[in-house]
This record gives sequence, C-alpha cells and structure tokens, in this order.
Amino acid sequence: MKPLKNLFSLFKNDYQLLAIFSVPALIVGTFGLSQLDILSWGTFLPLTFVKFACEFLFLGILLSLVNLIGLKNKYVLALFAFLYFIAITADGVLLWYFKERFGKKYVDTLQGGDYDFMTNWRLLCYFTALALFCFFTIKKYLKSTPRKTALHRLIVCLAGTFLLYAFNPLWLLPAPLDFYSVYLMPPSIVYTARAMVAGGQKATITADLTGKTARLAQQYNVFTAQQTPVGKDYKRVILIASESLSNKYMHHFNKHIPPAASAPLDYLYENYPSASLRHVSLSTLYGLSVIFTSHPFVKLAYENQYPISMVKELKKHGFHTSFLRGANETYMDEHILFKQAGFDEVIGATYFAAQESYKPFINWWGLLDRKLFDYAVDYLQSHKNQPVFMTILTLDSHVPLGRPDYAGEVYEEIDNRFYQMPTMPRAFARFGQDVARFLERLDKAGLFDEDTLIAITPDHPSYSNTPTNALFDPFEPQFDNLPFIMVTKTPITAPITDNALASQLDIAPTLLDLLNVDIPRGMFGHSLFDLDAPRSVFDIKEDYAVVTTENSKQIIPLNSRNAQDKEILGLMQTFIVPEK
Repeated sequence: MKPLKNLFSLFKNDYQLLAIFSVPALIVGTFGLSQLDILSWGTFLPLTFVKFACEFLFLGILLSLVNLIGLKNKYVLALFAFLYFIAITADGVLLWYFKERFGKKYVDTLQGGDYDFMTNWRLLCYFTALALFCFFTIKKYLKSTPRKTALHRLIVCLAGTFLLYAFNPLWLLPAPLDFYSVYLMPPSIVYTARAMVAGGQKATITADLTGKTARLAQQYNVFTAQQTPVGKDYKRVILIASESLSNKYMHHFNKHIPPAASAPLDYLYENYPSASLRHVSLSTLYGLSVIFTSHPFVKLAYENQYPISMVKELKKHGFHTSFLRGANETYMDEHILFKQAGFDEVIGATYFAAQESYKPFINWWGLLDRKLFDYAVDYLQSHKNQPVFMTILTLDSHVPLGRPDYAGEVYEEIDNRFYQMPTMPRAFARFGQDVARFLERLDKAGLFDEDTLIAITPDHPSYSNTPTNALFDPFEPQFDNLPFIMVTKTPITAPITDNALASQLDIAPTLLDLLNVDIPRGMFGHSLFDLDAPRSVFDIKEDYAVVTTENSKQIIPLNSRNAQDKEILGLMQTFIVPEK
C-alpha cells in the first residue's frame, strides 16, 4: 500500500487538473472511431481507458516540466493550454472533413489559404469558451508543486508512457480495430511532431521489375494496363476537376438531394459513359497527382518530378497542356509541381487578379468558377488550331461551406432550406449550373465538336456533412465515391466496367485509351473500358496505406517492420520508367 500512497502523492495536487484536461482528447478519439466506422463498445471502452492513460501521462510530463522551470503565471499557462487544445481541435477537424490525421501534410497545407471563416461568430464563441475553460480550470485546480515532487512525477510519467507504448493493450483488438485504435491514441502534437521528424520513403525508379516486386505486381495486377478498341484521335481534351465533389451531392446516388439541385450533373452521368470511382488520396495536390499519374504514392511522385504522367505522354503527342485554377497557383508550390508533371502553363488567381475583367470576381479563396470557365472558353478559342489538353480546377465548392459570395452572379435557386445559405450542397448545385453553361458556351463557339473529349471528376471527396446532415441520413458507403463522366459529341458506345474497385487510378489509363495513346507500363490502374481487368486499390494515407483487392483488405503502416508489409510497400514505391 505504501508504494501506491507514494505514487498518489505525486499527483494529489494536480490529478483533477490532469483528468479534466484529458477529456477533450477522449472526445476526439471517440469521434475518430466514429469517422473511421469502427465505433462500438468493443473499441470505445479499450480506447477510452488507454487514451485517457496516455493523455494523462503526457500532460503530467508537460506539467512536471512547467513546475521544474518554475513557470507559475496562470495567464501564460492558460495560453499554452489554449494552444494545446487548438491542436486537438485541428485533429478533430481533420478527422471530420477527411477521416484522416494529416500530420506533416496538415502543417504543409496551412499556407496560402483564406481563413476568413475563422471570424465566424460560431468559431469565435468556440474559441472564447475554450479560452475560458483553460483559464478557469487552471485557476481552480493548478496548485504549487515542489521541484523534487515534480521531478519524481516526471520520471513516473515517462516510465508509464514507455510501458504503455511498449505493451499497448489495444494491439489485442482484432484487425483492423487494433490498428485504427492505436492510430488514434497519440496526443495530437505528438502525432504531428513525430510525422515532422519521421524519415521519408524512397522511390525505386526502374526500367523493369525483378524478383518479389514482379511477383507482387502480378498478384495485384498492376503495371499491366491494356489498350482497348475504344480510342479516337481527339484534338481537344478538357478535364474538369471539381473541388471536393462526391456521389452524395447528386440525386442520382442520393435521393435526399432535390432533383433540381443536381439535374445538370445527373443528366450528364446518366447519358454519357460514367463510373463511380473509389478515391485513392486526399487534398488537391494529392488527388490530382493520382489522376495525372495513375500512381498511388503521390509524395514520391512529386518529389521525383513525376517519373510518369499522362500529361507528359500527351505532350509527346503534340498536345499543348494548360492548367487553369481559381485559387492561387503558387499554393504548396503547385505552379512548379504541375509544370514538372507536364503542363506548359499553370494559370491561377495571381494572374486573374492582374486582369481588370476578372479582378471583380476574385474573393474568398480565389476566382469565381463561372468566370474561370469563361476564361477557359476564350483560351480554347485562341488555341483552337492545335491539340490542347486542359485541366480546369474549380474552387467554389471548397470546404467548409462553399463560396459565400458569388459576386452578384445569378443562379437558379433551389427550393430547399439547405440551399438558402452557404453550404456544400448549394455550392455543388451552382457548380452543376456552371458546367451546363460552360458546355453550352463551348458548343456555341464551335469548340464542342467530334474532336472534343470532356471528362468531369473531383480531385477528392468531402466527408463532412455539417450543417446538412439530414441530406445524408442514412449514410451509404458509396456516397464517398467519386463520379467520373466522359462527355463527347459522338456517343461512346463501348461498355464501362462495373468493378467495385474501379478508382482514381483508372482515370489516366482511361483517358489515354480514349485518345489512342499508349498507356505507360508504370501506371497502376486500368482503362475503365477494359472489362476483365482485376483491380486493386492502393489508398495511401499520411502514415499508412490501405490495400484492397477483391479478396482482401490490408492496413500497412508506412514504417512497418514486417517483411511482407515491406514487400508491398516496395511495390507502391516503384516507378517504371523505360530507358531512353
């Protein structure tokens, strides 16, 4: 009993403070279980116990360090606590919108955005409540602790954290519950800091496959894309990359969406070759890079200047390649990276802000989609005598609620309460109207002819349904899939695969197949017109990958020491580039 009394004495002054401050992390952990679709009593109870212990010990370490350096100003300590809980909040927001913890990727993407939404009264109220919670909790429960006691407590907390890490009972849960529960356990700042210092993976760039990698490629049926007879020599190819579009925003998939809200997109989906695709990556840079390369390991692709890219293949065949976007083209150095992927030009908000005719339509994160489409028509008109591949990345449907200000442009209003204010559903309703208007303008300008191919698909899905949850209840897994539509003047009559594992990896092979351009061997996907090809989905997250086939689903940490995992990771890190 005496050792226990001595142990308790180390925490008797501050156990209430540490317990209260541990609760927000428990809430985020439980929310994470829900977002990852594994919330049950069998996961909630173990995670709550272990997460509480982990958070309590970690906060005990921080508090002991504060005691040792002699910091006693409660206002300063409340500020530190506030910033700590902002980090936890950010973790919750990432899980809310992406079902993923981003780590280093999250820190990298903080630059260049428009954060005016943070002045919303709801957020200001939340920040105020959080600040008051931190101050009054510290004022009431923080007590003076001798340095000797703080040192002993620090040693105990460090030892307890080590034991919890070395013998984590969450690994006893059945797969994949074990992985996801452990994934949610580290404190937010620890998770992000660990991601910042973690060693990166390295690409294997090779002209051919050998040994285990060749056998795995055969097992997962990658690097084997085949041409089909569907091809035609199109001279004008337009890829509309809609920001964050998911199946759930279309009445065709989700009957809670008013028919009028998605009528333009539903019409295209139902009257042209279309598919519902699994997503492979999140965030704009990552999603578009998967589309361009048909390779799942985006980070390695852009770190190595895109060893393979359908854009580069089209350049070889004489296409002028242009990338148009409403947001700032310098965001995350995408003006540099997308040129490395093969684009001759990357044009964005910086360019439009210098044009008097477009400047009035720049607000929020950038240029209004409608005006971006207008510029695209003019651009195509000026290049109508040469083959062009154009990507148009829209903006108005960006999270969290879509564009709030449409600069006086008139749209057909939808008779539904969720469409009478800024929401993602409203943003996609207006996007559909803009697409229909764009196609009409192309046709009137003589730019939508038999030599024109238009593909419509999102860069990545959007998961959060706030404040329109009623439109997605009951939720269906296919709501998070991505629509892919191919629009042509002359109908494409060839059938599309109905394989449930068709994914973003299949977009580049499909477009190259339609254009009669050889599909590079290094692509993971297959043409959607290849009906018999077995498919695998490689969904690479920040620090783990989910590999899905028709018969299995594996979760593989990117730092796994398991020999079999390393072999599969080796396959995903392989880029096949023919020798020149």
